[in-house]
Amino acid sequence: MRKLGFFFFLIFERLVSCLPFRLLYIISDFVYFILYYLLKYRKKIIIQNLKNSFPEKTDTEIKTLRKKYIQIMADLIVESIKSAHLTEKAILKRFKFKNLELLKQLYNDNKSVFLVCGHTGSWEMGGMILPLITDFKVFGIYQPQTNPFFDNYMKKVRGSFGVIPVPSQQAYRNFIQNRDEKILSFIVSDQAPSKNGDHHWTTFLNQETAFFTGLEKMSKSLDFAVVFLRIIRVGRGKYTLEFELITDKPKQTEVGEISELYVNALERLIHQYPENWLWSHRRWKHKRN
Repeated sequence: MRKLGFFFFLIFERLVSCLPFRLLYIISDFVYFILYYLLKYRKKIIIQNLKNSFPEKTDTEIKTLRKKYIQIMADLIVESIKSAHLTEKAILKRFKFKNLELLKQLYNDNKSVFLVCGHTGSWEMGGMILPLITDFKVFGIYQPQTNPFFDNYMKKVRGSFGVIPVPSQQAYRNFIQNRDEKILSFIVSDQAPSKNGDHHWTTFLNQETAFFTGLEKMSKSLDFAVVFLRIIRVGRGKYTLEFELITDKPKQTEVGEISELYVNALERLIHQYPENWLWSHRRWKHKRN
């Protein structure tokens, strides 16, 4: 069954990949229509997440945000598929950069980096192009897919321009093995952690929220700088990447400080561009004991 599902996905993937962008968004509009009107994709989850996060917004404003979010998600689906078949020149035309000098300075200072972002903008394409804009050896930390066919496909896509995919369970060991090189590790770090474990609890989007502590622990242990990546959607298929230093001296920070600085940076970005975050995932499924 998994193989059959992947087969139908590949048919859709081949169709999308051969279309120019002006026709690509006709497919996206069709995907949006199916998700929003026919399937009502995760409607209750999205509305509840938005209402809890923005209690000051009216029902009309929440409805508008949900609609914009589904439209953007449909674009992301087709853009991510298309990106696997773009040339380096073609994909770089989709991006502008702000404060890229920060990465250059850290590289010149022989400082390895954890580059962290949330599910905002096009995190897939934003991660893919990193080897094209920096001299670091780039790793991408990921959670393996349960479907092995999709897992192999995603690793291939993410590594199209030189990113080395690393399963999260093997990340720390991998960085120890490569610590003599200048490393940039790309992490998307706003998923809900498991119910049990050592988490950083804080107020995020008006709700008590748990975050993984692995980023903070690894950065302190390895003495890697931590940089926040703001991925901002400026139009269909057009994005700006902004690089914001969280710390280049992780060993000097207090417990929880790096996590809190990251959460604050992510929250500011979501408030600025609320339709660009992944509202359909179950971010608050666990409560504090």
